[in-house]
Parts: sequence; C-alpha cells; structure tokens
Amino acid sequence: MKKSELVTPHHLTRKALIYIRQSHPNSAISHQESLQLQYALKQRAINLGWGEEGIQIIDNDLY
Repeated sequence: MKKSELVTPHHLTRKALIYIRQSHPNSAISHQESLQLQYALKQRAINLGWGEEGIQIIDNDLY
C-alpha cells in the first residue's frame, strides 16, 4: 500500500493510538464487522510507516 504524503517522519516518531469503540456494550458482540474494521487500523498504521512497537490499541472498555 502506498504511504501517505501527509505522514511525515516527525509523525512517525510519535505513538499511533487506535481507540476501539462501540456505542453500546452489546454492539461489540453483535457488530463484529465494525470491530474487525477498527482493529484493521493497526495494519493501516503499519502500512503508513509505524512499527508495531509504536502502535497502541486501546480497547479495554469494550466489554
């Protein structure tokens, strides 16, 4: 995947935070496709140049 011209080397020195959110606790169970798309943002960040160690997923309030 092509890297974005908007992501500069300065951006890549900072942590990429991905907040996984559903509007209602039951949504996390009943809307799995939405949840999968949100988790796929990690791969998008990797494709943009972040290393795995520079990505943090926040999902501890889903359930």
